[in-house]
Amino acid sequence: MQLFFSPPMLASFISLAIFISAFYSVIFSTTAQSEQINKKVVKERILWLVEDKIENIDLLAKNSAETSTASYIENVIIQQLKKLPKYDVRIVRVTAPRIIKTLNSNDNVCVANRAVTPERREYSLFSDPQSFYLTHKLYRFNAKSPLPNELFNSEGEIKNLLSVFRTLPKQIMGIAQDVSFGNFLDQQIKQINPVNIYYRGGTQRVRALGSMLYKSRVNFVLALPVDITPNETQKPLLEQYTIADAPPYLIAHFNCSKSELGQGVINDINKILAKVYQTKDYYQAHKKWFSDKQLSGLQTFLAENFSEKRYLEPTK
Repeated sequence: MQLFFSPPMLASFISLAIFISAFYSVIFSTTAQSEQINKKVVKERILWLVEDKIENIDLLAKNSAETSTASYIENVIIQQLKKLPKYDVRIVRVTAPRIIKTLNSNDNVCVANRAVTPERREYSLFSDPQSFYLTHKLYRFNAKSPLPNELFNSEGEIKNLLSVFRTLPKQIMGIAQDVSFGNFLDQQIKQINPVNIYYRGGTQRVRALGSMLYKSRVNFVLALPVDITPNETQKPLLEQYTIADAPPYLIAHFNCSKSELGQGVINDINKILAKVYQTKDYYQAHKKWFSDKQLSGLQTFLAENFSEKRYLEPTK
C-alpha cells in the first residue's frame, strides 16, 4: 500500500521532524557540556609568599645551581607545582612581619626558606629539608682588643650569647628583624637585654647588617656565614665565633598553612624534593657555599641524623 501526504500534512510532518531533531540536539549538547564541565579540574589557588627583599627580586629567574641555594631550589619547586593541574600558584610579595600573620590566618599559603620552631608548628606545616646552611656565627670587625677569656669554653667557642653582653654591657649586636635563628639561638636571644640588640629590617637588611659592622655602627652581627661576604681588605679584620652547643647546621624548609590544602601541597613538595635530592644541581648548589671539608662534615651529619634518607649524595 502506498501512502500519500497532502502538502499541508507533509509540511506538518517535516516541521515535527525538525523539532524532534532540534530537541534531541539541544539535549545532547547540554548533556555533553555538563559532562565537560564536570570533568574540568577546579584549581586550588596557592598564595606563595616571597619576602620583599633585594635578594628575591629575580627569584623566578634563578634557574641555576650557581645562584643562591635556597632561591634556586624554591624556583624549582614553584615551577614544578605550577605544572600540576590542581594548583594555581600566585606569587605574592610581602614584608617579613606579614608572613606570619598571612600564614596564620589563611588556609592556602606557602613560603620557603623557613626554620622549624615549636611556635611555628602550632599554626603551620613543614616540608622535608629545602636546603642546608652552616649555622649562624657571631661576627666582630676591626676590634681594638680581644674578647675576655672567660667568654670562651675549652674548645674556643663562645659559651653563650647572654654571657657576652653581661660582660660587655655597652656593646650592641645587630640581627635581622622578624626571622628565626633556629630554636636554640632564638631562646638565647630572648635572654639578652633589648638595649644590647639592634634589629635591622627592610629590603636590604642582610647587606645593611654587614655594612653596619664594617662601619663600626654595631659591635657584633649574628648571621649565617653565607650572608657575610667581606672583601679582600675586610677579611683579615673579621672575627668569627661559634656559639657552644648550637646545632652545626641550619636546615631550611618549605612552610604551608595548617589545613587540608596545606598538607596536600606539602605532600606534593616532598615528592618533588625527593627527585631534586638526586640531581647534580642540588649537590652543586650546596657545594658552592661549602668547602670540601665542610661539605664532608655536612654529609656525615645528615647520615647520622637522617639515616633513612640521602640528601647530598653526588650523582655519578
